[in-house]
Amino acid sequence: MTKEEELITRWIDGELNPKEKIEFEKLYDARPDFYNSLRVEANASKDLLKSSFEFEKEIPYGDFFNNQIRKKIQDDDFDSNSSSGFLFDVLTWLRSPLTWAATACFIAFISVNPQSGVNGDDNIIVSTYSPDPSVSIVSAEFNEKANATVIVLEGLEPVPDETDFNENHITSYDRQGPPGFVQFYNNNDKLVYILETDEYGQPNVF
Repeated sequence: MTKEEELITRWIDGELNPKEKIEFEKLYDARPDFYNSLRVEANASKDLLKSSFEFEKEIPYGDFFNNQIRKKIQDDDFDSNSSSGFLFDVLTWLRSPLTWAATACFIAFISVNPQSGVNGDDNIIVSTYSPDPSVSIVSAEFNEKANATVIVLEGLEPVPDETDFNENHITSYDRQGPPGFVQFYNNNDKLVYILETDEYGQPNVF
């Protein structure tokens, strides 16, 4: 993380000391709208993540947002025309009625042998998890004909026929960030999910 990125992150978190405030004011004066939009989106996303947890625990959003702020700064090169980028997409995804269905499919997906086209015992689903207690996973198994994992859900609202699933189609992942974090990307290299395993071994998806 560069000094510039660190100042922006600490400003969003309200942790600037007097010396850092002077340094950041020089950056802010040059692009006030850009920095204001970053802070609004980051705070809104943090509040939304907090409200989605039903039990008290420390939410590991710090490193996640630091990483995304740094990536946004590097990719945009301070381009004001793209200041609504990633964090707005996170809000849109979290509000989507399809989130829980995609999450259930996603958890089962990572439990399967990563080599596509492999048949037999290597493709056994070892565990499944649904973050919504009202949605249960009836079955999850590898279908050789479709060469895909087929998951049957019960309790989920009907999905509209016009729904486009391409945006949430996972094509790659990496383990950058704190231990226990896995980041999943779609075919446009856009971050779709972050998986974090808590101290109880339960997966949390952001």
